[in-house]
Amino acid sequence: MEVIFWDFDGTLVYSNSLWSNSVYNALKSVCSNTTVTFNEIRTCMATGFTWHTPEKDYTAFTNEKWWQYMNDYFYNCYISLDVSQNIAEQATAKIRDFIKRKENYLLYSDTCNTLEKLKDMGVKNVILSNNYPDLCDILKALDIYDFFDDYVISAVEGYDKPRKEIFEIAKNLYPNADEYYMVGDSVNADIIGGNHAGFTTILVHKGFNENADYCFEDLKSIIDLF
Repeated sequence: MEVIFWDFDGTLVYSNSLWSNSVYNALKSVCSNTTVTFNEIRTCMATGFTWHTPEKDYTAFTNEKWWQYMNDYFYNCYISLDVSQNIAEQATAKIRDFIKRKENYLLYSDTCNTLEKLKDMGVKNVILSNNYPDLCDILKALDIYDFFDDYVISAVEGYDKPRKEIFEIAKNLYPNADEYYMVGDSVNADIIGGNHAGFTTILVHKGFNENADYCFEDLKSIIDLF
């Protein structure tokens, strides 16, 4: 049995400044005349997420507590940009809904066909993503949930790639597998992290990188490995 662990954003789907847009649009929805700019929000979103500091243990901030942790950060970002406390509270409360809008996520053209063919071949497909805890809601909205046999999400586990712990959690789902593969677009999180965990690594959409065992510009090329 072979198991493929899939990153999500940037690998199976692509999005346009997902968090920056969501945090900005949440603010605009409660204060249409805000003077805060998108670029100011984008600067804030460059830090603060658990996956920006994966060396830390976040097991005390999983599931709903992850959202509480991040909402504190979003609120403080608004405050740092001179948004009033009342508006900051209202906007922060809306971010989760904005993030979970289906239209934010665009599937790569070969995502569904690749996942379906591999599943039909008996390969186990598993999500392994640095992401918010309710990611499975988006997988269902995009009609790709059923292509996967399991789901390992950092905000549920308390560890972010490339931490070895999250890869061990993933491997322990299938302890008797013949081989583990990690497919992703991040050299550090997916490829280097996967290498250290003993996975065969596949970099997609990012050209060549010597750290990866395989590099493909698309997803469908992965089918030929099996």
